[in-house]
Amino acid sequence: MLPFDREAAREYADIAAASRSAGRPVAPADCQIAAIARSRGMTVATRNIRDFEDIGIDIVNPWTAA
Repeated sequence: MLPFDREAAREYADIAAASRSAGRPVAPADCQIAAIARSRGMTVATRNIRDFEDIGIDIVNPWTAA
């Protein structure tokens, strides 16, 4: 588990505002996950690729073939 710290909170605000402006708001939990990953330069591993596609983070679906 990684903490939702000050830098992640800044990223959260940026992600939430940008996604709302684009007409594709991100669910709060997904926004927190993305913000934590983006603030640390990490990749999100998820089967739920669609909800993370337009956020500007690296994502991988570990359930599909490489």
